Amino acid sequence: MQRIPLNIQTLYADLQQQVGMASSDEATVVATTIAGARYLRLQRWVGASRTVEHLGRADDPAVIARAEAAKAEMVRRQERRRLVSTLRRLIPGPTPTLGKVLDAVAHAGLFRRGAVLVGTAAYQCYPPLLGAILPSATVMTQDADLATADLALDGEIAGDSMIAILQKADASFAALPGLDPKAPPARFRNAESFVVDLLTPQRRRSDRNPMPLKALAAGAVPLQHLDWLIEEPVPAVALHGAGVAVSLPRPARFAVHKLILAQKRGAHEAAKSRKDLAQAAALVTALREAAPFELQDALDEARALGRDGWARPIDRSLSQIAALA
Repeated sequence: MQRIPLNIQTLYADLQQQVGMASSDEATVVATTIAGARYLRLQRWVGASRTVEHLGRADDPAVIARAEAAKAEMVRRQERRRLVSTLRRLIPGPTPTLGKVLDAVAHAGLFRRGAVLVGTAAYQCYPPLLGAILPSATVMTQDADLATADLALDGEIAGDSMIAILQKADASFAALPGLDPKAPPARFRNAESFVVDLLTPQRRRSDRNPMPLKALAAGAVPLQHLDWLIEEPVPAVALHGAGVAVSLPRPARFAVHKLILAQKRGAHEAAKSRKDLAQAAALVTALREAAPFELQDALDEARALGRDGWARPIDRSLSQIAALA
C-alpha cells in the first residue's frame, strides 16, 4: 500500500485547520446602485447554485465591516483551493457531483448537527487520515449515504428541506418514492443516476421504515449496527473546491462494520459483499500500520456485543480476507 509522504499529510492537516476556521462570510462582494444609493451584497456558490445575501448601504459601517471580512475570507479560500489542488495530485478526491452534494449538505449545517457521511463516499475521505492511498477500485461510487442518530436533525434555515438542499448541488435531484407513497422520501436521485440515501440506527424491530425526519421533509431508513458505527465520529475534509468539512465514522469502526456487512448481504448483493470485503481489507492493512491499537479495540468491542450478529461475521470476513492475501 502506497504511503502518503509526511509533507503531504502536513498539508492536509493545515487544510483541515483552515477549513475549521473558515467564516460564513466567505463570499464575493458585489456592489449595486439603486435610486442613486450604493448597496453591497454577498454572493456565494453552494454546490452548483449561487446564493445572494443583501448587506445594506455601502456607507454603513457595519456593512463595510462585513464586506471587508468577506474579502479577507475569499483570499483565504483561494489559498485553500491551492492546497486542495496540491493534495489531489496524489490523493483522489470526490467526483464533481459528490463534491457538490457534500458542499450543499455542509453549507446547510447538517454535519454540524450530527449527520455522518458513511458508505463508500466516507471511505474516499480516509486516505489522508490514515496516511495511505487506498486501492482505486474500492473508492468508486455513484451514491452518498448520510446517517443520523438524531431524528430532529434540521437545516441551517427553517424550512430547508432535504430536496431543497440537494437541488443546490444539482437542480435535477428528485425524491424517489418508496413502497408507501405516503411515507417521506429517504432516497433522492439526479439525472445522472447519482443517489443520496438517508439512514438512521434501528432501535427496535417495529421501527417505521422510513423513520420521519420532519424538519427536512424526508425520511431515514433504519439499519442495524449503524448506531455503533457513527458513535463519536471524526472530522475530515473532502478534497473538493476549497475543502468541505465533513464528519466520518472512526476508521477502525468503519473497517469492522464492513467486515460485518459483507456477511449480512444476501446472494443478490454478492458484488456489494465483495466490495465490502475489499474496503475492509484495505482499511485493516492501513490501520495495522497507522493505528493498530485502535483497530484491535474496535474488534474487541464489536465482538463483545454478540456472537451471531457481531463476532461470527467479523471472524468469517477476516478469514476470507486472509485466504485472499
